[in-house]
Amino acid sequence: MSDFLGLEGMDLSGVDVSRNKVLPIGKHEVTITDASVERDDAKNTARLVLSYSNDDGGIRQWIYVFHGNSPAATEIGKKQLKELLMILGSDGNEAPSVSFFKGKKVGIMVKSEEYNGKTNSKVSYHFAPTGGKPQTSGSSAPLDDEIPF
Repeated sequence: MSDFLGLEGMDLSGVDVSRNKVLPIGKHEVTITDASVERDDAKNTARLVLSYSNDDGGIRQWIYVFHGNSPAATEIGKKQLKELLMILGSDGNEAPSVSFFKGKKVGIMVKSEEYNGKTNSKVSYHFAPTGGKPQTSGSSAPLDDEIPF
C-alpha cells in the first residue's frame, strides 16, 4: 500500500456506482438477468440461483434442486423449478442448461419473510407476465411451501 495517500481527498469522480435496489413487496414483471447452479458439497446441496431485475430494482432467488439431507426440500425445489419452466414455455419434463433462463421474462411475487429475527424480501412464486404464455398444466395455485430443515 505504498501508493496509498490516504482517504481524504481521494478522487472518486470517475467511479460509477450502480444502485442495487431490492424490488419492493408485490408483483413484478422482470427479466432473468443471471442463472447459475451453486453446489455445496459440505452440505450435500445444489441450488439454482436466479437473478431478476426491472427498472424498479432486482432480487435473487435460490431454489434447492438437490438437498441430500431432505428429500422433501428436493421435491419442493423440483416443483418450483417445473412450475417456472412451464411459465417460461417449456413442458417442464427435463431441466435445461442454466443458459435457458437468461433473458427470459417472468412475473414474480416478492414477499417479506422473517427468519432468525431478520426481515428479508424473497421471491414467493412465479406467474406468466402480461401477454405471456400461460401455464399449460399443473397446479393453478402458486407453490409457496417452506423448505423444511
